[in-house]
Amino acid sequence: MDIKNSIILITSAGSVLGNTIANHFINLGATIVLCDDNPEGLESTYIQCYSRSKAVYRYPVTDYSNRTIQDLFDFIQDKFQTTPDVLVNNWTSSPMPSLVSAQSSKHFIDQFSSMASTLFSFGQASAHRMCKENKEGVIVNVISHDNFHDFSGLESANSMVEGFTHSWARELTPFKIRVGGVIPAIHNSEGKLDEYHWAQIQDELTRNTEYIVSNDYFSGRVVAAEV
Repeated sequence: MDIKNSIILITSAGSVLGNTIANHFINLGATIVLCDDNPEGLESTYIQCYSRSKAVYRYPVTDYSNRTIQDLFDFIQDKFQTTPDVLVNNWTSSPMPSLVSAQSSKHFIDQFSSMASTLFSFGQASAHRMCKENKEGVIVNVISHDNFHDFSGLESANSMVEGFTHSWARELTPFKIRVGGVIPAIHNSEGKLDEYHWAQIQDELTRNTEYIVSNDYFSGRVVAAEV
């Protein structure tokens, strides 16, 4: 896919990874739409991107309900008379309680459910709109973590992204919609993973996202980013 002529929707654009991905694609000449339920983070990403290109739009949301997501896609449809070419389905995972912790299981269930439902809802809405327009689009599921000091639960989040990516690719291949996944690899990183190395992983996650979008033969696979 030609990134320069693409409309790219980036979710959780106010997060560290969302900001990095947004600035990367705006530098490549894409038109980008940013969304997030964090208004301060969203505005910060928007201002940075707007200083580089005027082809950037923001859409703050108060929640990730189906109605809100449909309203977002309606906004894009009204603005461009088409649906996005690319969905960067980005989510930042938080540390989760372990089996031996004293925390209630409800915290884990609520957090995992929120992540799953949000990733699925954006993927479903995007796939539906792409199919409706017979668009050969791309969905990239990307996961990161908001605390490099505590990666508890990241393996579970990575597994979810892998499962979604494989199953969606099989389902959407007949419609010529590609699906890929990008996850952070943290194995064998004990003792070396600090803020600098974590920033490197964020950059690698972004480069792998670009690779999936631009490579017309990539679908149904997940790339693990590590340094």
